Amino acid sequence: MSPRTTEQFEEIRKSSKENILNAALKLFSANGYAETSIRKIAREAKVSDGLFYNYFKSKEELALDVLKGAFASIDEVIADNDSTDPSENIRASITNFIHLIDTEREKIRLLAQMGLHKQKIELINKITVAKYEQSVARFEKSLQRLGVKNSQTEARFIVAILDGLVFETLLMDNAVNLEEMKNSLIQKYCVL
Repeated sequence: MSPRTTEQFEEIRKSSKENILNAALKLFSANGYAETSIRKIAREAKVSDGLFYNYFKSKEELALDVLKGAFASIDEVIADNDSTDPSENIRASITNFIHLIDTEREKIRLLAQMGLHKQKIELINKITVAKYEQSVARFEKSLQRLGVKNSQTEARFIVAILDGLVFETLLMDNAVNLEEMKNSLIQKYCVL
């Protein structure tokens, strides 16, 4: 057996870090931040506790990386495209966000939990508020282009409704008809 190459070591390192991030997402989502220890994360990721610290200085640093990954999913689904029809931006954003709720429950649950407990980690509070304002601004921009009065208030309504759907879906499992809610939002905001 020949020694491993630099590329192989890098691939192993990348895979180990990804395993830790995925384990943390799963455990933070299921048990919450406070109830999830580094030891539990390391076991779930199938790495030693010591190896964990080769990738992350602390549980807080790991939580921030996991949270940034979850927020990146939202950034991808809320459209901000000046060259597209603003109704299409809104339609795509609503459709994609509801699809995210339906398909990425661990990420959505994590964001909801961290949002509820954000006072424990100040940086999480800052990120959460900034991402909320970014989402509002993206919807507001499209609504302004459509000539909607009170576009900022309407944008906040859209984000509040989407946030509400997150909590309803998490609390009531499959009792929420996401397709019906999506169609209702699109009807209200895209057919003006």
